[in-house]
Amino acid sequence: MPGRHSVNDHPPLKIPARLEAVAQLADYLRASCADAAVAPQAAIDLELALVEAANNIILHGYAGRSDGTIGLLVRQGEGVVELELTDFGLPMDDGQIMMCRPFSLDDESGRGIQIIQSCIDLIDYRRDAGVNCLAMTKFFDPPAPTDILSAG
Repeated sequence: MPGRHSVNDHPPLKIPARLEAVAQLADYLRASCADAAVAPQAAIDLELALVEAANNIILHGYAGRSDGTIGLLVRQGEGVVELELTDFGLPMDDGQIMMCRPFSLDDESGRGIQIIQSCIDLIDYRRDAGVNCLAMTKFFDPPAPTDILSAG
């Protein structure tokens, strides 16, 4: 989607890499989705994936460091939303975001990647010049023009 079907790129948001700041990312995404009439279930899936990814960046990428930041860029087009998270933490292992691993429902952690995979249609991770970039794309059926008019 970058540069192609984008109809609404929101200015990037940067937050400190602290668990208590993750709510700012979720609030920003919710407002962006509401502005663009993103389907409600798609917005919920995006928020869940975003929060899981941001928590993983803080807990694993920055591994307790308090000086990190997380950047969020939201791109929206007709029937598609792309989130791009950036950070300067430790890199993910090659292919980790795409691996399917068994997990126990009794475990208190270790399910974040599976949650992200279940909520997102396309996932891409790369590291370039010390910057981690996680792109997550969600497709949805856009509301019909009459739905938008009747909602207002």
